[in-house]
Amino acid sequence: MVIMAFIAAAPEGLFPAREIAEQTQLSLPTVSKLLKALVKNQFLQSSRGIKGGYRLARTPQEISVEDLIRALEGPIAITECNLGHNYCPTEQQCAIRAPWLKINGILTNVLKTIKLSDLTPSVPRG
Repeated sequence: MVIMAFIAAAPEGLFPAREIAEQTQLSLPTVSKLLKALVKNQFLQSSRGIKGGYRLARTPQEISVEDLIRALEGPIAITECNLGHNYCPTEQQCAIRAPWLKINGILTNVLKTIKLSDLTPSVPRG
């Protein structure tokens, strides 16, 4: 989220991995790994060369927090039962499975409404 918010603050910009690492105070290996995943999932575009770097592939208003979490972390699930059947050994006799499924659904829906532009004060909302 930090990397995407940094890039979204100047959506027309092109940022080398080293600059992103320095500005976000994250390690270069971590930034490089995340940038690769963000390009693979089509959130960022990359260009090589001396003047190369990374830029947004879509506008900040088109990218939801839910999209980013799913791409980088997998399914949104606060409990194992939210991953589907057979993930939790007590699933069949669990008295609170249904409420957790409801809570997970509500959380997922909220994360869909939060856009990258909401995390970046300098980006116009809309």
